[in-house]
Amino acid sequence: MRGTKRLAKVASLAVAALAFAPLFAGGAQAVADDATDRQQAVNPTDTAPAPSGPHAKIIGGEPTTVAAFPYIIAALREGGPRPMGQTCTGSVIGPKTILIAAHCKDSEGTKSFYYGADDLNKPEGGVKLDVVSYTQHPKYESPNGWQTGYDVAVVQTQQTIPVKGGQYAKFATSADSELSKPGKTGTAIGYGRTRDGENQYAQVKKASLPVVDGRNTCGSFGGFNDAYMVCAGYADGHDGICQGDSGGPLVVDGVVIGVASWVKTGCGSYGAWGRLTGEMGDWVKTQLPNVEPGAPTAEFDAACSEDNTTCRFDASASKDSDGSISSYAWEFGDGKTGEGDKLSHTYDKNGAYQVKLTVTDNSGKTGTVTKKVSAGKSVGESPVPQFSVSCWYDKCDFDASKSTDKDGDIASYAWKFGDGKTGTGVTTSNSYPAGQKTYSAELTVTDRAGNAATASKKIQCWDFGGRAFCFNG
Repeated sequence: MRGTKRLAKVASLAVAALAFAPLFAGGAQAVADDATDRQQAVNPTDTAPAPSGPHAKIIGGEPTTVAAFPYIIAALREGGPRPMGQTCTGSVIGPKTILIAAHCKDSEGTKSFYYGADDLNKPEGGVKLDVVSYTQHPKYESPNGWQTGYDVAVVQTQQTIPVKGGQYAKFATSADSELSKPGKTGTAIGYGRTRDGENQYAQVKKASLPVVDGRNTCGSFGGFNDAYMVCAGYADGHDGICQGDSGGPLVVDGVVIGVASWVKTGCGSYGAWGRLTGEMGDWVKTQLPNVEPGAPTAEFDAACSEDNTTCRFDASASKDSDGSISSYAWEFGDGKTGEGDKLSHTYDKNGAYQVKLTVTDNSGKTGTVTKKVSAGKSVGESPVPQFSVSCWYDKCDFDASKSTDKDGDIASYAWKFGDGKTGTGVTTSNSYPAGQKTYSAELTVTDRAGNAATASKKIQCWDFGGRAFCFNG
């Protein structure tokens, strides 16, 4: 995401780190023909400047969970400033299909998604998904299409997204125009910022926002086009969207009526969502892959022991909407197979395996899902620690989300900041004391087998008016 320029260099770095601001979508032909109905947009939600006044620190809302909103998913990119590289939020609308804002594609860095984590600082148990295709609306023009509309895109993933029971998001089309009228109350959901200037938190949150007449609210500061945008929020900014929420849903009566696009003046101000209750939603519908009507949805849980190589599998969460499931066929990833809704399998050796479940219903229709499991303690190669550092005066944020392990079983992240303090977790932060000094910050990554590796970086701090001013030296 691009940050808004500031006069001071330090401030510009802080703004550049924002994650949930403008969603660069739209298209040159997306606006109404009548020029009076169109105004130039202000700030997309990936790059909105920090708000001032009483709403500058807390965006509001409350923590929620993926269990409460099973379709919510985090969008990542290489180089993203937030935990795991999170920059946007999406909605799962099919087994391998995600609804998101078009401008989320425009930022540099390889894109991926992460499903199943309430907090990206504690991503254990989630699934990382690779992108096969990222299709922006055909009338969207990069990189500033969010200014005129059509800020919507559909992503296809390589892996099946393990949404339990097929509880995918329902999205609006032109047949649902009543849902986006002013006076309705919507729920905004996203992994975005919770306060000004922070990038360390990435917990999914929700906020209740009224749908308002955008011509008198979002439009008062420019950029609002009612044909392609929905405006929601409050004048005082006590609740609202921020950087990292881009692409996230605005839900009314259980239906996604818009994808987060931009904010009027900053986090917590009125926000604009790409309108789905019109031609944009109709286009999204055409992008859904053809799925056999009435096909069952495969789903399973796995519980593996670290003391031995036995895993227990439970497929009772699989569903069939118009009948019953008659068979469960398993491929355990080691060349062996099994049958039944609940069973155990013992692998010959420790390691990570791709397990595939195929369910067949009473009409002969099938559904599949694939997940990775780790059996026993890994005895493979050591992990490769990597981390980035970004500092704002004395406070430095550390991010180890790019650390890798060929066995895929990193167990812990331990930090030594060089000033006597320590930390844990994929991401963390540390405030250094005033004074000129060079510190050596160390990250030790350990996998389930106990294999560990350490990486270090120099942190150079200077005295700046009695306060440390630090950077990665």
